[in-house]
Amino acid sequence: MSAFVPPFCPIQLCTAHSGGVPLRYYRDGTYARAADGRRVQRFRCRSCGRRFSSQSFRLDYRQQKPRINAQLLGCFVSKVTHRQTARILRIDRKTVQRRLRCFGPSLRGWHAHFLARARQCGGLSGAFSFDELETFEHDRRLQPVTVPVMIHRATRFVVHLETADLPARGGLSAMDTARKHALEKRHGRRKSGSTRAVEACILALKNVHAPRELLQLVMDRKSSYPPIVRRHFGNRFAALIRESSTTPRNPLNPLFPINHTLAMLRDQVSRLVRRSWAASKKQTELVHHLWIFVAWRNYIRPMFNRTPMISSAAALGLTNRRYRPAELLRWKWPDLMPASSI
Repeated sequence: MSAFVPPFCPIQLCTAHSGGVPLRYYRDGTYARAADGRRVQRFRCRSCGRRFSSQSFRLDYRQQKPRINAQLLGCFVSKVTHRQTARILRIDRKTVQRRLRCFGPSLRGWHAHFLARARQCGGLSGAFSFDELETFEHDRRLQPVTVPVMIHRATRFVVHLETADLPARGGLSAMDTARKHALEKRHGRRKSGSTRAVEACILALKNVHAPRELLQLVMDRKSSYPPIVRRHFGNRFAALIRESSTTPRNPLNPLFPINHTLAMLRDQVSRLVRRSWAASKKQTELVHHLWIFVAWRNYIRPMFNRTPMISSAAALGLTNRRYRPAELLRWKWPDLMPASSI
């Protein structure tokens, strides 16, 4: 408790909040947090005179039941729906939804932090694989969604993923056609965002790829992929393998690592289970859920069952060990974690 050093004033109107003015403060007592009984250090900012505490920087700030966070994260990556999670943990369903919206952006920030560290250390090398998963929001035929995913092949580390709209399917019944027209009147015509989402994944790989290494990328034969890759990498690739999506999906298939990752997504994220009432009603909620999976897959889960002590990120050298869920759900900003713990 006493070792915590606040990096800035959490009061947004304070001049010491944005970092332009160094934070000057003094310790101003402690209090026992009612939710878990922890002793929390209070501070007073010399710039604005306002009080704050070390709890202001924690992800469980103002949460009444912080003890359930690690269990909630486990449910989010175990194909458990929101309602069933609420029943298991004996909490309100709205609490589950609020934690999803809290965890998603925070864990996405953790991932961005580790990728920035990877760039500073020379970037990622090795072979990568890429493919798209299709799901939907609210209606399978009228509101499909694409989820392009980029991974590191050897470690199954998820580099990036995106979501984007897809147009309504063809061959609709008269009833579905009428519903489609009603949706278009309210929200406009649904257009394909696949190219934009794929380009975002390729750009994310470019930003973290080792600049002196030639790109090795495995993907399927979709015609729009090669132009996007060449737009960002030019001729700077050693291998651009394009495998047919009809090839048997066994371990000998070059697409097996990405196919296996997408299968894990469908198996462990309740929103992606086919023909299920757990499907997302809003794409924004799907995005939060996917980034929780990315953080769990990269930093918490063992890389493989035969390597129980090594995560995908640790195998790549981005972290020094495999993290526990509580560690990634402790601070709002990764910079607050001690360097020795990263």
